[in-house]
Amino acid sequence: MSTADPLVRAPMDECWRRIGVAGDRSCPELETFVHCRNCPVLAEAARTFFDREAPEGYLEGWSRLLEEPEAVADPDAASVLVFRLGHEWLALPTAALVEITTLRPLHRVPHRTAGVLEGLVNIRGQLQLCTSLHVLLGLEGTAPSFQPAADGPTSARLLVVESGRGEAGGRWVLGVDEVAGVQRVARAALRAVPATVSHSSGRYCQALFDWQDRAVGLLDETRVFDGLDDLIGR
Repeated sequence: MSTADPLVRAPMDECWRRIGVAGDRSCPELETFVHCRNCPVLAEAARTFFDREAPEGYLEGWSRLLEEPEAVADPDAASVLVFRLGHEWLALPTAALVEITTLRPLHRVPHRTAGVLEGLVNIRGQLQLCTSLHVLLGLEGTAPSFQPAADGPTSARLLVVESGRGEAGGRWVLGVDEVAGVQRVARAALRAVPATVSHSSGRYCQALFDWQDRAVGLLDETRVFDGLDDLIGR
């Protein structure tokens, strides 16, 4: 805060982190300003930060960066969402993706909640079928339950996907162990799935590509939707 302000004390070094709202809240000025963002100390610190001298080479570095020609995106690249199921890294075309959301309570379906069908989940006020890709793809190990964890945050997410097949299409919710994000993959980088792939996921993959030293299987969304329809009989 400014020393010219008679209501507050002389400035402290990042006092908002120690005695302000981000600290132990012992600062007496909170009675006047309620929150550190209203205090002249923070305003003065911000002004000083933005008015400081640029570090050596900073302006030259930005000049070189802005002088570089704009990178042209590969129009033939495929946009995919990369995610993890157990130890497997897989991807789905983003055209099939509606949204990614956190885990929420599952409602079991009597006499139907077994195998690939996890249950029903509320997505924006609508009950959607939540299914297990672990079971559909025949991945080794026990398929996890995508109920919200009681012991804190988890990397698991729910993918809401949609088939674009008109009246025959529909939405599904797929539980995954981790979402890495959207990637653009050059179609020239896609390679065929080896015939030696024996587990079920090989039947649902249309190609493989390399990402961060990992082999990622690109799922064929049509085969996935057809497989879910066949197993659940929707």
